[in-house]
Amino acid sequence: MKLFDNLLNKKLKYLIIGAGSVGATFSCFLHSASKNVTLISKYDSVINTVRKQGLHLTSTVKGEHTYKIKITDEKSYKDKADVIVLCIRTPDILSALTLIEKASHKNTIVFSISNGYGIGYALNKKLKNKLCVIDANFVGKCRWFNRENAEYLQLREYVELNLSDSFNCADNKLLYQIKDDFSESGMNTAIMNSDEFNKNSFERLITRSPFEACCIYFDINANQIVDEKRIMFENLCNELLILAKALNIDINKNFLNEYYANFEKYKERDDANVYSSILHDMKIGQNSEIDFLFFIVLELAKEYGVNLPCYSMIAEKFKQYKTIDKYFN
Repeated sequence: MKLFDNLLNKKLKYLIIGAGSVGATFSCFLHSASKNVTLISKYDSVINTVRKQGLHLTSTVKGEHTYKIKITDEKSYKDKADVIVLCIRTPDILSALTLIEKASHKNTIVFSISNGYGIGYALNKKLKNKLCVIDANFVGKCRWFNRENAEYLQLREYVELNLSDSFNCADNKLLYQIKDDFSESGMNTAIMNSDEFNKNSFERLITRSPFEACCIYFDINANQIVDEKRIMFENLCNELLILAKALNIDINKNFLNEYYANFEKYKERDDANVYSSILHDMKIGQNSEIDFLFFIVLELAKEYGVNLPCYSMIAEKFKQYKTIDKYFN
C-alpha cells in the first residue's frame, strides 16, 4: 500500500498515552530497545519527577533500571506519531480522541490495550476514515507502587502483546515492523488474524467479566465467591459460552474447567487484584470499565438474539452506570 511507503524501514515514532503502570511498562520496554517513544501523562508531578530522575521500573523481564523517558502532557506534545498506543482506562478513551487526531498524520496507526472486549471496534467507529485502527490486547501484570517517585513494577515472568488488523487498514510490512519493535523490546508479540484475535479476546472476557459482575452484584471480593455466589459466577460463565456460540467463536469445552482451577488459586492470593476493579471504582465514585467488561455482553446478546438471564438481572440493577452507547454514536 503506497499510503504507508514513507513509514517503512524507518524508525517509528511511538506515542504512549497514559503514564499508569501499563503505559510506563510499554515506554520502558520500547526505550530499552532504543525505540523512539514519548509518554503522555496528565500529572505534572509525574512529568517533573521523570524528567528529573527518570522512570524506575522493576521488572521480572527487564530487571531493575531507571529509564530517561521522553515525557510531556497533552497540550505540550507538538510532534506527529507513527504509532499511538492507548494505555488508558476505557472511560478516558473518548477524551483522548482530540489528542489522537492532533498527534497523528494520515498514516498513523492507533491501538488500545484498555480492559474490555470490542474496544478496537468502538475506536475504529469513532476514527473511521481518519486513521488506521488495529486491535490489540496485552498480558503482563503491572503495578504503580510509588507515584511520588515514578516507580513501577512489572511482575509477570513474561509480557504478551497480540495485534490484529481486524479492520483491514494496515500495511502488512508496517504491521510486522511494529511487531518486530515490540519483540525486540522484550514483549512476546504476535500478529493474529481476526478470528484468532476474536477468540483470544473473548476468552479473556470470560476470565474477567463474570468475576466482575458477581462481585458488584453481591458487593464481595474474589475469596467470597462461594455457595450461591459461586453458582451465580458459574452461570455467568456459561452464559458467555452461549453467547460465544452465537458469535461463531469456538471455545474449547475444557476452557472453563481450567479457568475454574486457576480461579481457586487466584482467590487465595493476598494482593490488590483479588477485588473487583469495577466495584472499587463504584465505591470511590470514579467511572469504571463496566461498559466493555459487562454491558458489551448485553449489547452483543441483543444483536444476536441471545437470552442471558443472569447478565440481564445484574444489568437492571446497575443500569445507571451504562454509558456504552456514546462509544458507538
